[in-house]
Amino acid sequence: MRLELERLFELADEGVRARGEALFLRGAILEATRSRGRWQARVQGSAPFPYRVEINQSRGEWSCTCPYEWGPVCKHVVAVALAALEAPELFTQKRLGQPAGLRALRKLSDGELLELLWQLAEERPELMQEFAYNLLQRFE
Repeated sequence: MRLELERLFELADEGVRARGEALFLRGAILEATRSRGRWQARVQGSAPFPYRVEINQSRGEWSCTCPYEWGPVCKHVVAVALAALEAPELFTQKRLGQPAGLRALRKLSDGELLELLWQLAEERPELMQEFAYNLLQRFE
């Protein structure tokens, strides 16, 4: 089932559509990529860290890491759909296939992964804070 991006606007209530449009207009779409009808982006909303949004047109699915539970579509998804329609140049073409880095990480032992995380925490504490924040959001 192919999802038309306009359908996401129909599913969102008027307030969510307006807030999603405001996010798009203020440039809150970060690190946007596309590949075969799949749109992915980080969107800076009201939280301290950006949320991750994915819209898969081929499967008719969408998701966001925000805690929104009051309807089928949040403002972040609306913002990404609007960006895909109005400013597709924001999205870089994503290469297909599994990244080499991910393949390498899967080969590491638990101890090696933990050591890598500790190094990352020292070198990029803001990234670890974002990860921890998003992890906590999933369990609230």
